[in-house]
Amino acid sequence: MKIGILGAGMIGGTVGRLWAQAGHDVTFGVRHPERLRPMLAELGGKAGASPAVDAVAGADVVLAAIPFRAWPDVAAEIEAALGDKVLLDATVPDPPRDGAFGDAALARKDGVAFAVAPLLPRAKLVRAFSTVMWTTLRSQAHRAGDRIGIPLAGDDEEAVALAARLVVDAGFDPVVAGRLALARRFDPGTAVFDSGMSGPEVRGALGIA
Repeated sequence: MKIGILGAGMIGGTVGRLWAQAGHDVTFGVRHPERLRPMLAELGGKAGASPAVDAVAGADVVLAAIPFRAWPDVAAEIEAALGDKVLLDATVPDPPRDGAFGDAALARKDGVAFAVAPLLPRAKLVRAFSTVMWTTLRSQAHRAGDRIGIPLAGDDEEAVALAARLVVDAGFDPVVAGRLALARRFDPGTAVFDSGMSGPEVRGALGIA
C-alpha cells in the first residue's frame, strides 16, 4: 500500500519505519526532504521523502503526525490532493505548545477529532496512533503476548477497517471504539491515553467486548 506520512518526527518516523519494514511504500511529506537522507538510508530504500502535497497526492492512505497547531495551514495545503482519501490522525493538542487552537480542541465536548474534521470535510478521518508514546511504539512493536492497544474511531467503516489492518502491520492490536464521536473516550486526560495498555486492557477500559 502507498502511505503518505505528514511529518517524520517521533510518531511519524516511528510508525513509518514499521510500515516500511512491513513492505508498504512509505513517503514522508516534509518541508525539507533532503534532511531525511540518513533515516532513508537506514531503511535501505524502503521509504522516500517529498513535499507534503506530493506525498499526499501519491498515497492511498495518509497518516498525519504533525504539531497540532500546524493543522489549519497544512489542511489548506493538502486539501485538494487529499480529497476523500483515508486520513489517519495521530495529532494531539498541547496548549502550551499549540496555543489557542490546541486549547480550543481540548475544550470541545465532542472531542479533539472535531477540531480537525471541519478543516478537511471530504477526508475519511480516523483517529489512530494518538494515545501511545513514540518510545513505546518503537520498543513494543510486534511484542510477544498481548500487544499494545491502538484505539481507533471513525465514521467510515471501510476506512476504520483499513486503519485496523495497518495497525496490525505495524505490530500492534487495533481496538475499534466506533464512530468518530467516540474518539473523545481516548482523548488526552482519559484512562487509556498514554497508558501503555495492551489491547485487552484498552477494550476493558473502554467497555468494548
